[in-house]
Amino acid sequence: MFTGGLDLIDYIFFIKALISFSFLFILTKLMGKKQLAQLTYFDYIVGITIGNFTATMVIEPEIRTMDAVIALTVWGVLPTFMSYFSRKRSSLRNTFEGRPTIVIENGKFREDALIKENLTAHNLMLLLRKDGNFKLQDIELAILETNGDLSVIQKKSARNVTVQDLTQSGQTEKEPRVLVIDGYLLERALKEVNLSKEWLLEEIRKEGASDLQEVLLAQLQPDGSLYLDIWTGNIKKLHS
Repeated sequence: MFTGGLDLIDYIFFIKALISFSFLFILTKLMGKKQLAQLTYFDYIVGITIGNFTATMVIEPEIRTMDAVIALTVWGVLPTFMSYFSRKRSSLRNTFEGRPTIVIENGKFREDALIKENLTAHNLMLLLRKDGNFKLQDIELAILETNGDLSVIQKKSARNVTVQDLTQSGQTEKEPRVLVIDGYLLERALKEVNLSKEWLLEEIRKEGASDLQEVLLAQLQPDGSLYLDIWTGNIKKLHS
């Protein structure tokens, strides 16, 4: 019967809501800004699950507060540890987060990549059009990132003319080519620039890396130099 005041259930509901809000705030700070941007599919699932746990904790009276807190702790802390260890070892990062996939190369779909990522040409063209890329033949390279975004490099002939282009006096400029990304060797790209894996390993060892897994990015520049982004412990070193 409504009496105009608050009964014990109302107070319990308020306390549970306060606990859930506070705990969710702490977990969000602990997990970092990755939950706000550049979500992988796993991050997306974790966010939904934690939100569902929090809501259930408040509105379901038969759910004990401690049980909900334990579930929230597991779903909040484990992804944080996974992210931490992923930064230490690129092999773990590939396992937990996956690898970027080249889906278009030199204006052609890579059929093996479409099958691997369970994509159709229609899906991919939709992603291209969202970023204003309407002609497949104008795409030099398209990479499907681990968060589902599509990174595109257009062919030089399809880009707007810049002052730098006008001052090159007709010289042909090659596109920068990514050879290694997140410790993963892009063998086709390496073959197309007529370089060997042995040469690449020798170059990265000159900069202090022991193997490809320590390389965040290796990119061959238009002038033939190699740009390396290498993890060494907790410090990222840039070389060009």
